[in-house]
Amino acid sequence: FAAAGAQAADCRPVAAEKPVAAKVGDFSRGLLWKIETPGSRPSHLFGTFHTSDPRIVTLPCPVRQAFDAASSYTMEMIMNGTGLVSMAEAMFFRDGQTLKQVLGDALYRETLEAMNLEPSQAGAIDTMKPWAIMLVFSSPRHQGRGLFLDIALQLDATRLNKPTYGLESMQEQIEVFNGMRIEDQVVMLRDTLQTHRLLSGIMEELTQLYLRRDLAGLVALSDKYRPEDTRVHRALMDRLLTRRNHNMATRMAERLKEGNAFIAVGALHLPGEHGLLRLLTDAGYRVSPVY
Repeated sequence: FAAAGAQAADCRPVAAEKPVAAKVGDFSRGLLWKIETPGSRPSHLFGTFHTSDPRIVTLPCPVRQAFDAASSYTMEMIMNGTGLVSMAEAMFFRDGQTLKQVLGDALYRETLEAMNLEPSQAGAIDTMKPWAIMLVFSSPRHQGRGLFLDIALQLDATRLNKPTYGLESMQEQIEVFNGMRIEDQVVMLRDTLQTHRLLSGIMEELTQLYLRRDLAGLVALSDKYRPEDTRVHRALMDRLLTRRNHNMATRMAERLKEGNAFIAVGALHLPGEHGLLRLLTDAGYRVSPVY
């Protein structure tokens, strides 16, 4: 782990230019934002991409400089062994239900085929919940052998003796999916199976949009592959982004008051009417693009 953290300390030189903003409050482009409030030193909010792709884990130099100079590091959730065990336990039925019962024969067979499993190998997944299977398909693959960006930053913060904080608990993150109706989980899994063969292409498109700091493009691509069931999509976005964004904006206030904080969350939490950039602006903070 020490080697991974040390490697992440390198930075990627980028052109010295800021995102083009047509007007104040245009949050369509930019990954690093300065957050200012009277009486406190400026802090920074950074949009991450949950991947180990070295093109992304090697931070742009303006981002690396802001991180290194910060007094504290805040992430969505601090990763530790206890939290990972809780996540693993939540992914499985504990009430006697099985994946086959929940999905029905046809969708169950399709799931096995997509996972390259024979019926005799189904025991490996037969007590997993639909949302857990969906996450298996949705997780980035073959994008480098190192740590995901958020975890690499957590490790660097430890190496630099920065206090580290989480905006959410593991239980809250688990409940985003685990708290959804089982029928909605099945709908999400069905849609995921329809697009999983396109995943490598989608991930590269996401990567290119991220490298261009195109927040509006990331939102548009996410919408392009949303579930056909509008109700399920709205319910998921409410749980995945809207509610969490409002909680995050409230909880980061203490760090912003302390000042000189570096706060990192997934890039899709930044834009939109209920995005963090808008919520912080509405709360009276001065928000401006850095990179």
